[in-house]
Amino acid sequence: METQMNPLFTPARMGRYVLPNRLVMAPMTRSRAAFDGTPGELAAEYYAQRAGVGLIVTEGTQPSDDGQGYLTTPGIYTPAHVAGWRKNTSAVHHKG
Repeated sequence: METQMNPLFTPARMGRYVLPNRLVMAPMTRSRAAFDGTPGELAAEYYAQRAGVGLIVTEGTQPSDDGQGYLTTPGIYTPAHVAGWRKNTSAVHHKG
């Protein structure tokens, strides 16, 4: 009997990258940042737990203090924010 691999679980090329599978995590705001918008350890853990998907589209991030729509949503306009997102990325790469 021939086993057929589900295409969902096969690698896919996306530009210069090869994704391990075709599963994509859609962006969802989880409100796991500090009040100043800095992503914390909880955010890194959240993304790391989902490292098995082929691609993670992160939640929306505000580009300035004026752009924050809700408390505890992440920003990316201060050095602390960038450092928080680097932790998220490192956590995903470590697990995935």
